[in-house]
Amino acid sequence: MVETLRPGDHVCWTVGTDDEQLQVTSRYISDGLARHHRIVYFTHSLMPQAVSAGLEARGVPVAAAVEAGQLRITSSARGYLASGRFDAAAMPAAWAAEQDATRAAGWTGLRAIGDMAWAASRLPGAEDLASYEARVNRVFAEGYAMALCLYDRRLFTAAELAPIISAHPCAKGAADGDLWEPALRMRYTTAPYRLTLRGEIDAANRDAVAAMLATLAEESTAAGRTGEVDLSGVAVYDVSTATRLVRAADAGSIRLTGESPQLTKLIRLLG
Repeated sequence: MVETLRPGDHVCWTVGTDDEQLQVTSRYISDGLARHHRIVYFTHSLMPQAVSAGLEARGVPVAAAVEAGQLRITSSARGYLASGRFDAAAMPAAWAAEQDATRAAGWTGLRAIGDMAWAASRLPGAEDLASYEARVNRVFAEGYAMALCLYDRRLFTAAELAPIISAHPCAKGAADGDLWEPALRMRYTTAPYRLTLRGEIDAANRDAVAAMLATLAEESTAAGRTGEVDLSGVAVYDVSTATRLVRAADAGSIRLTGESPQLTKLIRLLG
């Protein structure tokens, strides 16, 4: 199922064992290597050496990929926690810089892997994790980079995971079947300013959508333009998101295109 992910995707993938984590990441990395993507893996629950050995055992040519500059495996202490705490405001810019460097080096895409186990230790800044996951969608929605955020179900409660999941466009859990695919895909452009949504919007991803709507409104207004939200590929809405869309459109910061009969009905009900 992990092979269904594409540049632009930002998924919250929950795992229950170290073996499951290695299985998922090995397939994700193998797919990325085949597609000439560069992969950056911040690990925490497993040491970088253990990750490398586990991936090699599953057929991933780690040594060759590292030597070619296509794969980097490092600890969260050198990534998310490089400043000694989690800096939710600085990390999206760090990923944007990583994306720019990857593109300049000639790779066809950037794949990020984040082992988020460090957040279970309640380290300084961890309380801002959900807001970070929502804001960083701005980077991945450009369609060049993609991210696999690994959350261990043994370390986080369902209540703790709920806002984190909602900050991602899609999530993969233990109960999802073999036909799983991303629930929502978001693409963002600035020439013109447009947010394109494809899939389903509900309580499981509404915070991710809200963050991108806010980004679109802010950036398009600063440029003196009207942002556009393309809804032609959205099949399901929740009332909260529909209300947010209507208010943004009424404020004049964005305009909606491709509304479905379902959304049109919601708009009328919302006045």
